Amino acid sequence: RDLKVGPGGGGMFAKCCCAQRDVGDDMVFPGSSPLEVPTGELTPANPAERKTLNVPPDFSIRSVDSAASSGSGYVSLNEEQKAREMTKLQHMIRDFVMEFLQGVFLDAVLEDGTLVPCRCHMDPKLQRLTLQVHSTTRHIFLTNIQEICSGKELRDLRVTTPLDDLCVTLVMADDQCVSFKFNDVQGREHFATCMKVLRLALD
Repeated sequence: RDLKVGPGGGGMFAKCCCAQRDVGDDMVFPGSSPLEVPTGELTPANPAERKTLNVPPDFSIRSVDSAASSGSGYVSLNEEQKAREMTKLQHMIRDFVMEFLQGVFLDAVLEDGTLVPCRCHMDPKLQRLTLQVHSTTRHIFLTNIQEICSGKELRDLRVTTPLDDLCVTLVMADDQCVSFKFNDVQGREHFATCMKVLRLALD
């Protein structure tokens, strides 16, 4: 499927999915102005305070990419292996949630491709994701996330923001999207997998 993009939407939130003209960030976040990041303030005051997301060392990528390349699909697991994988997933999600409750910094991708440090944290009920760049704050309700795209899935996503295989894009139901870039494929898939699990838990 193709997710199309309309014009407009400056700052961190790009337009996607047949967006209407002249619909700004204030349509998604009532009473707020479009996210504008002053380029002179991109460096945090104290880099030591920037807590980044940890990827488990034993995290293995079982993504759409690997399944497609293998041709035969997933390898069947016995009951013991399934239980072990499920326990590993539960621990990974728990650690992910603990980090997001405290707040972590991710690199958000602006519409011109610039990366900006963005503090991300969730509320205790795991229903709302808060994004903060300097004094500007945006809230995303997880139930409003329509799709979580990463890797090759981004090729079907027509956005104005320049993205690559290390990016993950959260597509909202109201034609807005926000993208993050990671250092490697493991980091990308770890974030995408955990976010998909948390999103599915609210259905």
